[in-house]
Amino acid sequence: MRWLLFVTLFWAAPAFAQGEVDVDADVEADADGSEVLAEAETGADPETEAEAEAEAEAEAEAVAAEAEVVAAPGASTAPTCAEAAYARAASAVVRVRAGTQWGAGFVYHSPRHVVTAFSLLGLGRGATVVTRDGTEIGTRLLARDEDYDLAVLELDAPVEGVEPLGPAPETSARRGATVVALGHPFAQVSQLLGERGAGLLRWSTSTGTVGAANDVGLQADVALTEGHAGAPLLDCEGRVLGMITGAGLVSADLGLVARIGQADTLIAGSGEAGDFLGDLQLRFGIGAALLIDEDGRVAGGGYLTLGATLFDRISWMNRVGFFSGGIDDPMGDVLDHSRELIRVETMLGYRFFVDVGGFFTFYVVPSGGVSIMNERLGERRVSVTPMCTPSDTESCISIQETSMDRWIVRPAASLSFLLGGNFELGYTIEIGLDTDPVRTHHVVRAGFLF
Repeated sequence: MRWLLFVTLFWAAPAFAQGEVDVDADVEADADGSEVLAEAETGADPETEAEAEAEAEAEAEAVAAEAEVVAAPGASTAPTCAEAAYARAASAVVRVRAGTQWGAGFVYHSPRHVVTAFSLLGLGRGATVVTRDGTEIGTRLLARDEDYDLAVLELDAPVEGVEPLGPAPETSARRGATVVALGHPFAQVSQLLGERGAGLLRWSTSTGTVGAANDVGLQADVALTEGHAGAPLLDCEGRVLGMITGAGLVSADLGLVARIGQADTLIAGSGEAGDFLGDLQLRFGIGAALLIDEDGRVAGGGYLTLGATLFDRISWMNRVGFFSGGIDDPMGDVLDHSRELIRVETMLGYRFFVDVGGFFTFYVVPSGGVSIMNERLGERRVSVTPMCTPSDTESCISIQETSMDRWIVRPAASLSFLLGGNFELGYTIEIGLDTDPVRTHHVVRAGFLF
C-alpha cells in the first residue's frame, strides 16, 4: 500500500512541476521588449469572455441611463416665466380696499409708495392696503392721473421686508413678449369657499403676451377680471411693464395697461400726500314700488331716479313714480272706477358706510325731503232715465263718467339700504300734517342705481 502511494506521488510530481514551468513561461518578451500572454490567451474560456463583455455593455448602458435620469430633473425644474415673476414680485403686490371696492396694487419706487387704479378710490372713502401677511396699512393720496386711471398712495408705514418693484426695459414690451399679471381675481369668493379656497384667487398669476403697444399704454392678451384692477403687468424677471387699468373692459382675455413710465412721472411731480374725499357722481336708477295709503289701499308701479352723490357721503335723489290701483270693486250702479297716481319726491340724505368684517359692505342712507303727489280718480256710473220708454232710437240707460284730481304735498322721510353699491331697498313715509287726524302714505321700493 505504501509502495502504491509512493508511485502515485512520483508520477504526479513531474506533471505538477511542468505546470508551474508552463505558467511561468507564458510570460515572454517579444522582439520589442513588450510582454504577451501567449499560452494564457490560448487557454481562455470563450463562453466566460462573452459573458464578461455582455456584463460590461449592460453596465455602460445603465450608467448612461442614470446620467439621463439625473439630467432630466434639472431641465424640468427650471422656473417658468410665471414662477420667476411670482418669486420676485409676489411679496410686493398688495390688496387695496376703498369703501365697497376691492382691487390690487404694488409697492413701487419706495417701501411707502403703492401704485393702484384711481377708479378704486373714486368714492373718496380712503384706501387701506392689505399686505400678503395680512397687515393693514392706512394710506393718503400722493398723486393721481384720472386720464390713465393711475393713483399713487403714500402709506402710513412702510411695508416691512419688501423690495419695491422696478421698471422693465423697453425690450420687454415688444409685441408677442410673454407677460404675467399678478393680482386677485374674485378674491372675495375665496372666503365663501372656506378651506377649499385657501391660497386661491389671491396673488394669482395669469400669463399671456403683449398684443399691441403705444407710447403710453399696452394691450395685454391675458385673462383678467375686475380683481386685477391696479395689479402690475410683469415681465419674466418680475419687473413692471405697467399697471392694469381696463381689466376685462373689452373682453375677459384682454386688458389695457398704463405704462409704468406714467407712474414715474406722477411720482416725480408729486407734492404732499393728502386725503381724497371723492368727486361728484351723477346717479340714475330704475325700480318698482308699492304705495300704501292710510286706508290700506295698495297701488303698484315703477319709478325713475335721477340724482347725485358728493364725496360718496351727501346724497340728493329725485324720484318720479307712476302708480295705479288700490280701489274697491265696483258696487251698485258703478260700472268701474280707476285710480292713477303720479308721485314726485326730492330727498337729501347722508350715506353711512357699513363694513361687516371686511367681507360684506353696504350703505345706510337716511334722508328727508318733500313729496308731491297727484291722485286722479275716475268713475263710470249707469243711470236709468225716469219715465222713459225704450225704443229703437232711444235708450233709457245712460253712462256718466266723472273724474276728480287732487294734489297732495307732504313732508317725507326715507331710509334706504344700498347693497353692493347698486341695489337699493328703500322705505318712505309721507306725513299729512295738514289733516286731522294725521294721514300718511307709505312707499316701499326696490331698484338699481347706476
